[in-house]
Amino acid sequence: MTAIPRLLVAAALLLSAPFAMALKDTSKPGMDISGRWNINYALSDDTEAILAKRQEEILEEMRRMQKRRSARTPLEQLDNEDDESRPPPFDPRRSQDRRNEHEAQQRRMLGLTKVLEITQPASGATVEIRSDDDSRKLDSGSRIQVSMPEGQLADLDSGWDGDWFVIDRRVKGGPRCIEKYRRLKKTDQLETLVAWYGDGSLSGIKVHRIFDRATGTAPPRDPTRGPTR
Repeated sequence: MTAIPRLLVAAALLLSAPFAMALKDTSKPGMDISGRWNINYALSDDTEAILAKRQEEILEEMRRMQKRRSARTPLEQLDNEDDESRPPPFDPRRSQDRRNEHEAQQRRMLGLTKVLEITQPASGATVEIRSDDDSRKLDSGSRIQVSMPEGQLADLDSGWDGDWFVIDRRVKGGPRCIEKYRRLKKTDQLETLVAWYGDGSLSGIKVHRIFDRATGTAPPRDPTRGPTR
């Protein structure tokens, strides 16, 4: 890639990602997202279709890479390569296991939980969010460092932006994930947004979901699942 296309790509990534937000350490009076919430599939984005489309894009890119590799490496040259440089034999079961693991990780990265349980004081100074996969306790108006699902070290800012509670994770020169939560007062529902930007496997994907308030007794907590900060 020449210098000019590199600059164009960098500019496109910069323009597609939102700027850093100044998040407040307390919520607006009466803004409370606490409660137990169940996903409303009818009012939420079709995440299965979103993931299927991204998987097809990844597979298509892999096919293009394999085609370019085959064009560069004639079959007769493979016999002269060292064993260590040869690609491993194709194993369908191993390939499917890797694909299943990758899809499960993508679901976690998009926060595709069926249930959310959120607690906060009236001030909104701290917010604890428990999902199907994890439990997190966040201090509003704070910045900490965390590991991203794909292993990178990221800065995490959390706090309030108007009606929204925001979690903003950023890797310098890499991916960025913004999560947003707010209660819809008219319907007493929870609205969530998850968006990925920058350089990453989910870049460009945005997921909008609606949760209904759950009724009945909450199930007991699992003491092995957090919360983490």
